[in-house]
Amino acid sequence: MPNLKPVSIVSVTRDGYFFSRLLVERIRAHIGFRAYEIIIVDRGSKDETRRWMSEQSDVTLIKFAQWRTREHGHAESAEKGIKAARHPNIVLIDSDAHPVSEDWLKKSVDSLSETIRLTGAQFVDKHVGNPHGWYVHPHFMCFKKADFGSLIQLRKLQGEHTDTGEESTIRVLGAGYEIRAYPIEFCQEFSVGHPRVPTVSSGVFHAWYVSRLEHEESTVIRETSGAVTRESYLIPIQKKLRAAYKLEY
Repeated sequence: MPNLKPVSIVSVTRDGYFFSRLLVERIRAHIGFRAYEIIIVDRGSKDETRRWMSEQSDVTLIKFAQWRTREHGHAESAEKGIKAARHPNIVLIDSDAHPVSEDWLKKSVDSLSETIRLTGAQFVDKHVGNPHGWYVHPHFMCFKKADFGSLIQLRKLQGEHTDTGEESTIRVLGAGYEIRAYPIEFCQEFSVGHPRVPTVSSGVFHAWYVSRLEHEESTVIRETSGAVTRESYLIPIQKKLRAAYKLEY
């Protein structure tokens, strides 16, 4: 058996119990024989998320109130989890994402080396502060804990000129290191009628929009011209996932 890198898997939650629980369960199903820990940083969930996470033996729950993360919310919360990690390799994954293939870590975190310092899902977009036109999106991002704070920076240091986590790609490439990034592709298996989401990248499924639909649905509806709502997207995708994984919650 190859020497599998131990990993600390970090995710940020704020309600969304269904997807957060599914993430933990699918990690267990696809983690293999490597050493791992799951760190959940919760930003004040009002549903069953905190209770369920606190009962899991392989989950460390960190409670980080929403009011403490006004400026860099998701990024600042993720930082709390990374700092608490026991293992040298970090897998940052969104709470509405989950692994769907056995090789999800082989293609990502196991590729990290002295030259490759960042791996994950490649998001293509043009932002003023990023000359590359793409970056590793933090819904699935792998790196060495030792690089956190130097090469790896999650906060929007350039304001709205970059997105959360985008600074990491800029820094890694700027320092002369390599990135192994995988395209984000449409996930037909769990399609519910939207032409672009959900997606899959490097063996990781991502629903998108879940937390925002929980807390700012009107904004999502406006941004998507009504294409993404709880009724048209969130509920149907939960139904498909329940059927696929034979879930009773």
